[in-house]
This record gives sequence, structure tokens and C-alpha cells, in this order.
Amino acid sequence: MTKQFFVRVAAVAFIFASGVIASHFIGARASASTKSLATAAPHADFDAQCTSKVPRAWGDFKGGSAQSGLAFQAPDGTLRFITNVPCGTEPTVALKIIRTGNAN
Repeated sequence: MTKQFFVRVAAVAFIFASGVIASHFIGARASASTKSLATAAPHADFDAQCTSKVPRAWGDFKGGSAQSGLAFQAPDGTLRFITNVPCGTEPTVALKIIRTGNAN
């Protein structure tokens, strides 16, 4: 991975961490569709070619882009970015940003 990739990922992570666009990243349409999914009857995903498993400890899905991959934010503020999603197993974290106290 290039230095430019990590610079872009760091910039996106800073924006997520500061909360500037986190609420707008997914948008109102996604929240509306999430509500309808929660009330929909369960069904099998017959069209899925594979399934990747993400631990709940990684927190909420915050969005994704071609430059930074998929972003997850844990309740403690830790951000995890995955750029490669494998079938049948847990993805490898490409970048993990840990929030620290004010003194660090």
C-alpha cells in the first residue's frame, strides 16, 4: 500500500473521530432502510456467494469508500478499516486507530 493511501485513510479517520461527517456519512436514506430491514420478516440470502463475519466488538458500521475501505467505530472510539473482505472468515484490519486521552 502506498503512502498516499495511508494519508487518505488517516484523513478519513480524523474526520470520523471528530464527528464532523459521521452523522451524514450514511445519510437519511440508509437509516430509513435500516428501520424497514428491522421490521421485515427474516429470509435466507440465497443470492449471497459468500459471507464475511465482523465481530460485534468492532462496533457500528460507519460507511465505506474505494480509498479507505469499510469503517467500523467501537463504543470506545476505536476505528477499524478493512480493505479486503474474505469469504467465510473474519477480515483482516488494514488500519486500527485507537483513541487516547488528552495527555497523549
